[in-house]
Amino acid sequence: MKNRSSGFTLIEMIVVMTIIMILAGLITGAAMKAKQRALVTQTKAMISGLETALGMFQMDIGGYPTSAAGNNTNLVTNLTTLGGTYYIGTYGPYTVVATSGWSGPYMNFKTGDLVSGSVVDAWLRAYHYTRPGTVHAGGPDYTTYIDIYSDGPNKADNGGLLDDISNWTR
Repeated sequence: MKNRSSGFTLIEMIVVMTIIMILAGLITGAAMKAKQRALVTQTKAMISGLETALGMFQMDIGGYPTSAAGNNTNLVTNLTTLGGTYYIGTYGPYTVVATSGWSGPYMNFKTGDLVSGSVVDAWLRAYHYTRPGTVHAGGPDYTTYIDIYSDGPNKADNGGLLDDISNWTR
């Protein structure tokens, strides 16, 4: 009788390790896609919140804050209009400058929402705010009063196009 020891051959071990590596790669890829989707959803929610806050500001004051000349990244913390500085929300050292009709704060920010005086997206890039809005693809029916957009996952300002996340319909 032959004495065979039980165990795995080298080929069997390599096949099992290959299968494990393929599964790990698939799981990692799926997890990264899920995280990216979550960051996009988080950014869309913030844009919607900012748009609502700015709408309430507009109803109280009678106009939207203008975008700073040459700099549209100070979306919320340093909005200047009607001869005074108004703040859409409060956080840390940011205070509200009272004015006629102002009944804010219109939005409260969490830790991490503001970096260096600007509201930032999920990739820590400042949101872009422009007033007045522009006519977007689709004609005048798609004109917005204000434009708010994030640079999106590629972290590049594409003017609200490509992977940028915006408050208007494309």
